[in-house]
Amino acid sequence: MEGLTGAIVVFVVSAVFVIIAGVNLARFGDELAEKTGWGHLWVGTILVAIATSLPELTVNISAVAFENSPGLALGNVFGANMMNIFVMGIVALLFGVKNVWATDSKDIPLLMLVGIGLVVLAAAMGASGDVRLGPASLGGLLIAAAYIGGMRMVYKAGRTDMDLEDIPSPRGSARSAWIGFGIAALVVIVAARYLAASADSIAEASGISASFIGVLLVSLVTTLPEGSVTIAAAMRKSYGIVVGNVYGSCAFNIFVLSISDPFYTQGPLTAAMGSEHFAAAAAAFGLMGMGYLIMMSFKTPGLAWVRVLTPAIPVLYLGALYAVFMLGQR
Repeated sequence: MEGLTGAIVVFVVSAVFVIIAGVNLARFGDELAEKTGWGHLWVGTILVAIATSLPELTVNISAVAFENSPGLALGNVFGANMMNIFVMGIVALLFGVKNVWATDSKDIPLLMLVGIGLVVLAAAMGASGDVRLGPASLGGLLIAAAYIGGMRMVYKAGRTDMDLEDIPSPRGSARSAWIGFGIAALVVIVAARYLAASADSIAEASGISASFIGVLLVSLVTTLPEGSVTIAAAMRKSYGIVVGNVYGSCAFNIFVLSISDPFYTQGPLTAAMGSEHFAAAAAAFGLMGMGYLIMMSFKTPGLAWVRVLTPAIPVLYLGALYAVFMLGQR
């Protein structure tokens, strides 16, 4: 019990640091958008999404490199995607389904498809067993290529929606923003090391599977920065940033698997997927797919009925958590 108590204390303290630093990553990322002239469209889908997903990245590398816990890493990735859509579903219910999901832009639907496709690719590589290719794996390389190629298409689609005069110009020096961004990133990296170690200790001391700890506790902490950005953007009625941040983070989370893969020396990381991970991946696919269909319902009148599924998002999330828990205990 003493070991469990100590692990919980370390988990809570490191979680607080990850959350505070993660929120500041998003804030400084937003400031960089204004000062560099990159624009909020691209920042919402890439920079802020990557910034708020940095906790997932550092926790995953720590989990496989130092704790030898691929279950924790995989659970964190798929659990984070589940949590992201869960938060977005709640935001849609609070701020209006049409406000959150309806969009006329070309890049948002493409971004959503890229994120969904990456989940499918990761699950497919896990089911196939994957193969090692030197320090990396075939699955990791395919995921990396799909992410980079997909984000390039999203960027091009977003720029075609903008008139030349709408493309922002740089506004002053970005030095202070880069310094703040770097400090916040360093705090996340250090705190995430302890977060992963304590999460693995909690799993061992409590008898609960590391996969479920990753899907529930660790993903809850690592997605709080995304959640805070999502809620703040909705309150500002910046609904494009809401969707861009959520699905951009979901896409990057899968990309994290390719970055973590070389640190797992016992084989391809996706090959370590168990039944609980496939359940989490299926839930992530279902939740992200529901979001895409709801968005498409505002473009296709025949799909209008899909909007009534919005309240089912939190229900599906909770049901998936139960399934992951039961499968992880076997």
